[in-house]
Amino acid sequence: MERVKGKKKKSPPAKQVTAARQTTKLSASLLSRHEIVALSGFTYPWIWQMMMRGQFPRSRIVGGKSMWLASEIDAWLAALPIRPLKGDSDRAAASGAQQLT
Repeated sequence: MERVKGKKKKSPPAKQVTAARQTTKLSASLLSRHEIVALSGFTYPWIWQMMMRGQFPRSRIVGGKSMWLASEIDAWLAALPIRPLKGDSDRAAASGAQQLT
C-alpha cells in the first residue's frame, strides 16, 4: 500500500466487492437508478412520484446512492396487470360459464 501524505491508500471497494462475489458465487441483487429507468420505461421523476404514492418499491441507500432490490422489482413487474387482447372477454365468459356448471 502506498502512503499519500501520511495516510495509507486503500484498495478501491469495487475490487473488494467483485472478489467477494467471485468467492461466494452471489449474483448482483441490487439495481441502479439507470437500470430501473431502463427496465420500467418510466423517467426517474415519474418513478419517484410512484414511490411517494406507494406504487413502486422504495429504494435503499447503498454507498450514498439509491439502489433497488432486484427481488422487489421482479415482484413489482410480476404484479403488473396483463394487457387484455381482443376476444379475451368472450373466452373469459365461456370459461367462467364452464366452471359454474
